[in-house]
Amino acid sequence: MGACPLLLCTGSAIPLDSGCRGEAPVMLEILLWGAIGMLFYIYAGYPLLAIALGRLFPRPVLRGDFEPSVTVIISAYNEERSIGAKIRNTLALDYPKEKLDIIVASDASDDGTDRIVLDCAEPRVRLLRVEGRQGKTACQNAAAALADGEILVFADATTTVENHALRAIVRNFHDPDVGCVAGRLVYTSRQGDATGRGGISYWKYECALRIAESSLGSLIGVSGLLYGVRANSYRPIAPDLISDFVIAMDMREQGLRTVLEPEAVCYEETLDRSDRELSMRIRVTLRSLLALARNRHLLNPFRYGAFAWQLASHKLLRYLSPVFWLVAIVANIALAIQGQYVSLLLAQAAGIAVGALGFRSKQAVAGSRLLAQPYYFLLTNLSSAISLVRFVRGERVVVWTPLR
Repeated sequence: MGACPLLLCTGSAIPLDSGCRGEAPVMLEILLWGAIGMLFYIYAGYPLLAIALGRLFPRPVLRGDFEPSVTVIISAYNEERSIGAKIRNTLALDYPKEKLDIIVASDASDDGTDRIVLDCAEPRVRLLRVEGRQGKTACQNAAAALADGEILVFADATTTVENHALRAIVRNFHDPDVGCVAGRLVYTSRQGDATGRGGISYWKYECALRIAESSLGSLIGVSGLLYGVRANSYRPIAPDLISDFVIAMDMREQGLRTVLEPEAVCYEETLDRSDRELSMRIRVTLRSLLALARNRHLLNPFRYGAFAWQLASHKLLRYLSPVFWLVAIVANIALAIQGQYVSLLLAQAAGIAVGALGFRSKQAVAGSRLLAQPYYFLLTNLSSAISLVRFVRGERVVVWTPLR
């Protein structure tokens, strides 16, 4: 393109034709604001829409008195520090003793986990040893096949469950449309560091969204630390997939709902190191991406309606958020070189710098929730970016190692 004709006036150069502005900056602006718009939709627009629709068109659960037999399944690998307390916590729950039993599925543990389970001398507690380190999902499948309960409740060895939580979960199964019930996880942090504060703040945001999705119709995933499933609706899940995500998709395919029970409270300590939190998030995201790929038919809104929209917005687009962020940064840099949107670029750089403090020093942001949030936002996007690369490369994660 030729140079724009200029009118020289008092030493200033003024374009005669506003249309002479290059096409490249316009395209860069479209990329910049399109990417920012997608990020806004992912983290604010979709949650606000879900909350509004959940309140305008709520779908209540028909809860009622219901006391079916329950089998609590605890998957464990080298959990000798936690398994004894977990068994005692479960046996003490407010539920008829004759209708409650426990299966501890040990994933070839090589510490004292199996011995502690066998030594508890409680007939309602069974040990199922799964040889060969097959992973948590495979252990759950094996335990579910042996379970006698009409309701299967899956729980982690490190999770403490409130006394009435089991009754709160079970009463939802009075509704024949309910196939899975999620407990409400509350994170606690002993040290109050950046990872703990950021994780707690993120989970509060996530819980508000899940309450809205449950009211709207169905969750698209549950917390693996505590959830219940109808035994006759449980289908074995591929060992390389994350069961607490896939279970909601399995329920939807069977025409059943997955709902949240706010009164079924359980507690878990946050991780206290950014490297451990990052490792956990990468593992979860990678397995979730694989689950999405294998169940991509559920993204069809013409067949699965609101569930497909929720699945795309809450999971797929959020996992793709690093891509949108990268587009926004690259477009912003290109525009800033031309003297445009410099302040926006500086704001992005400042946000990244503040977030990076959490990786450098626990104390740097430990005392401020405001500073912990950029750190955790950066951590979750970094984990998604790494997971996307590993997913494209065909990597898979099956087994897990306790980090707490």
